[in-house]
Amino acid sequence: MRQRPSTHLLILLSLFLLNGLAYLAIHRAGLERGFASSVPLALGQLALFLPLGAIFIWLARRGYRGDWTLLTVAILLFGVGQFMQYRLFTDPEYRGRGGNSEARKAREAKAETSRQRGINEFYDAEKKQSLFRDPNYQIPISEAQPEEPAPPSRPEVGAQTGLELMVKSVLKPLLALVGLILAIVLVGQDRILIVLQRNSFVIGLLTIIVFIPLLAFSSGGKFFGGTTPWEPVKVTFLASYAGILADHYRKLSQTRWGLPPWRFLLPLLLIAAMPVAAFLLLKDFGQLLVFLGVYLTLYLVAVRRLRQLTIAVIPVAVLLGISLLGVGIYSRVAKKTEQQEVNSQTLLTRMSELVSQGIPIRIHQRFHLWLKGSEPPDLQKDWWWRKSTIPDPENNQKRITIEDYLKQNQSDDPNSEQGKNRDLWYKSFAYQPLQALFGISGGRLVGKGLGRGYPESVPIADSDFIFAALTEEMGVLGGIVVLLGLLLLVMAGTRTAIEAPDMFTKLLAAGITAFLGFQAIVNIGGVIKMLPMTGITLPFVSHGGWARLTTFTMLGILMAISHRNRTIKEV
Repeated sequence: MRQRPSTHLLILLSLFLLNGLAYLAIHRAGLERGFASSVPLALGQLALFLPLGAIFIWLARRGYRGDWTLLTVAILLFGVGQFMQYRLFTDPEYRGRGGNSEARKAREAKAETSRQRGINEFYDAEKKQSLFRDPNYQIPISEAQPEEPAPPSRPEVGAQTGLELMVKSVLKPLLALVGLILAIVLVGQDRILIVLQRNSFVIGLLTIIVFIPLLAFSSGGKFFGGTTPWEPVKVTFLASYAGILADHYRKLSQTRWGLPPWRFLLPLLLIAAMPVAAFLLLKDFGQLLVFLGVYLTLYLVAVRRLRQLTIAVIPVAVLLGISLLGVGIYSRVAKKTEQQEVNSQTLLTRMSELVSQGIPIRIHQRFHLWLKGSEPPDLQKDWWWRKSTIPDPENNQKRITIEDYLKQNQSDDPNSEQGKNRDLWYKSFAYQPLQALFGISGGRLVGKGLGRGYPESVPIADSDFIFAALTEEMGVLGGIVVLLGLLLLVMAGTRTAIEAPDMFTKLLAAGITAFLGFQAIVNIGGVIKMLPMTGITLPFVSHGGWARLTTFTMLGILMAISHRNRTIKEV
C-alpha cells in the first residue's frame, strides 16, 4: 500500500463521502430533537478535505516515496474528530453548558420535542381518539431553525458564537495543515537536520526561556482563556534531547560501575529535566507522564541496554522524590498548611506526609478519583481535599476552598456534613468521568447513532472525553476503529524509526511515535478508568488549536523522515 498513492487517494475519497453521511445523520438527528444544526459549519468542515486532497496531490507530484499510511490514517482520525465536534458544538445543551439554566432549558426542549414526535409516530388511532378525540391527530411541531448561541454565563467554559465556531473548527485546522506542509518541506532538507542536531542544546535552553513567561501566567495547567500554547515545545524539546543523545549515545553505552560518563550524561539529564520540572510546576500530570515515557523510550532506543535504562530511572526517581520532599517541607513550615501534632508520629510517617504535601493538589484529586470513584475524600485525613477549591456560589468569578465553604455552611448534624461533602465531591470532580463511563456503557456494540446519544451531558466532551462521546454514539465498533487507526499510526511511525539510516532521525521518528502513542494511552486509559484522568487530548481527534498544530507538525516531520529513508535506500 505504501507505494500505491492511487489506493490511498481512493481511501481519501471514501472518507470524504463517509464524513458527509455523518454530518447528514447528525443534522437529521438534531431536527428530530427540535433544533437545526449549522449547515454552513458542516460545509466549512467538509471543505477541509479540499486542502487535504491538495496536499495529497502535491506530495504525489513531488514524488513522495514515504509511507502514505501516515497521512491516510491521520485524515481518518481527523475526520472522526471533526464531525464529533460538530455534533457537540451545534447541540444547544452543550453550547449552554456555561450556565446551568441555558443547558436545562435546552435539555427540556429536546425532551419535549422527542416526546411529541413519539406520540405522533407511535400512538395508534385508538389511543389518539381517547386522548385527543381525533384518531388522526398530529401534535404540531414547529420547524427547527438554526439559532445563534447565546452568550455564556461563564465565558471561560465555553459557549461560542457561530463565527467563533467557524474559526475554531475550520481556520485553526487550516493552520495545522500549514504546519504539516512546513514540516515536510523543512525536515526534508539535510542541512536543516544538521543545524538542528548541532544546536540541540541551545534549542533546549531557548525553549525553556520562552516557556518561563507562560508558566508565570498559567493556572491549573491552562493559560489565558483555557489554552495550552506550550504544546509546540514538544517538538523543540524532542529535537534538543534527540540531538544530544545522538551525539553521545556511543559514550553513554560505555559504563563504569554500571553508570555512563557524567560529562555526557549531565547535559542529557539537564535537557530532560527542563520540561519535566516545567510541567510539574504547571501541575500538568498528563504531559509529565508523556514526556517521561518518551524520554525513557529514546534512551532505550539509543543505548539499547535495558540495565542502563533501569539505572537511568533511579536518579530521576531520587531527584523527583527530593523535589517533592522539599516542596512538602516548604508547605509545612513556610505556609503552615497543617497544624497537627507530630511528636507521636514515626519518622516514616512524617516523611510520607511531607512528600504528600509536595504533590500538587490536582494530582491527589485525580488519583483519588481513579481509585475511589464517587467515594468522597475524608475531610479529616485528606489535607488536599480541604485545600481544594470550587467556584464560590456567591461569586462565580472567585474560588473558595472546601474547608471555607463547609465552615460557611456548617450545621450540627454530622450526617448533613457528610452529605455536603459527598455532594461537593460528586458535583465538582466525580460527575464528569462517571457520566463518560455511563455513556460508553450505554453505547454498547454499535452505539445509539450519531446525534442520538447524550454526550452533551459530559463537560469538555469535545476535548478530554471525546473518546467517550464517539463510543456512546458509534459504539464499541466505532471506538475500535479509532484504536486501530492509532495502532496503524504507531506501527507506521515505528517502521519509519527502524528504517532511519542515522541516529538523529531515528530518535526523532521514535520520539514522535512515542508522543502520539503515549498520549493516546494516557487519554483513553483515563477515560475508561484504567489510568488516572489527566486532561490530555487524543491525537488528531480532540478539539484544540495548539494541540492540533503540534500534532500535524509532528506528522509532517515523520512523513519527511519516511520519504528520506526510502530515497536514501533507493540511492
